[in-house]
Amino acid sequence: MDRRTYPRADAYVALGVRLLSRQSQPAYFSKIAGEAAAADIAMRDSEGDEQYPEFLPEFMDELREKAAAVVKVLDSAEDVDGFQELEYRQVNLSGSGIRFLCDDKCNVKDLVELRMLLPIDPPVPIRIYAEVVRVLESDGEYGAAAEFIAASDEIRHDIAEFVSALIDVS
Repeated sequence: MDRRTYPRADAYVALGVRLLSRQSQPAYFSKIAGEAAAADIAMRDSEGDEQYPEFLPEFMDELREKAAAVVKVLDSAEDVDGFQELEYRQVNLSGSGIRFLCDDKCNVKDLVELRMLLPIDPPVPIRIYAEVVRVLESDGEYGAAAEFIAASDEIRHDIAEFVSALIDVS
């Protein structure tokens, strides 16, 4: 994906960063596999396979939407507590990635879990994973640029809408 596909802007967002180990990486993306499987089933159904009733593709789409809404509610309920404790930081943000100051040194190819609270009405809490693509050190501070990985189109869209609103205001 071209990283310039999305608008980019400087912003202040509540942000938490946690360095992840590569060994436990599959555990962090286990939810994506379920979504991919559901998408695969819907794709096969929509190809007009004669063994399925005509209404099944539409039914599967509705079912997937409802399941996604339930998962979103459950995920946000589980994550809400941690988001109130986040500190606001200046970042450079787009739908494809983020640049931020790190508390600890990280390296290129490190995986990070980012918790962000987009300051819109209502606020949007996002838990997203990224791979560090660039690290800069200056006066004992570390800056990192990271590319979002395993991010849904909905999350990328929410971030892009937030960034576009910032650009429109300036």
